[in-house]
Amino acid sequence: MKVARIIAPFSLSAVLFVLAYLSSKDVGSGYFPVMLMGIGIVLAIVGVAAVFSTR
Repeated sequence: MKVARIIAPFSLSAVLFVLAYLSSKDVGSGYFPVMLMGIGIVLAIVGVAAVFSTR
């Protein structure tokens, strides 16, 4: 269970980074790629916090 708690935020973050990149290719996507990138960064921060968590 500890491994899933560590890997899940990083994998979701990676998926969001890929989706942000792919949606940035579309000129009419507006701020959607920026929003996806922001959510991906937040999930990466959560993943780092889970790695260094002592519980």
